[in-house]
Amino acid sequence: MQIVATTVDHAGTPVVEFQGEGGEQIAVTLDAPTTLSDGELIARAKVMLLHAAQFEDGAPNGPSEPNNREASLYTLEYQEKGRIRAVTGLSFPSVQAAAEECKRSAEDLWQDALSRGEAPLGWAVRARDEHGTVVATVDFADLQREAAAVDPRKTSKSGPDEPFS
Repeated sequence: MQIVATTVDHAGTPVVEFQGEGGEQIAVTLDAPTTLSDGELIARAKVMLLHAAQFEDGAPNGPSEPNNREASLYTLEYQEKGRIRAVTGLSFPSVQAAAEECKRSAEDLWQDALSRGEAPLGWAVRARDEHGTVVATVDFADLQREAAAVDPRKTSKSGPDEPFS
């Protein structure tokens, strides 16, 4: 579908609607704070559509690739403000690919929280395999450490500065 227009409805729960050139319409209802900008809501809706596009319902979606036989189904769990949201039936070619998606998603949650002036704690995103075993987890603390490694000014010290040697 070629998207020709995107609208955001902030009445109540935010809804992002994508209109296609042939008259198609896809609406994504978001469980997101209404304080997010249109751009942030659209970005979240796009991520949800990408996850939905990978959803395995048993229906053929096109030509089979030989590599798809090795793909496994995963559930990604997102934790934000103490709530957990699960997206099931996601297909990734490897545990590493699922872990990379966890990291990308966690970075998005981290940036969203920072834009609201929040400092989230605990785990951000985790992946479970088809047996329910957690195979990848990204913590908000990991993201904070990575940000500090890139820009040391982004950390605060709770004690006195260490002397330089």
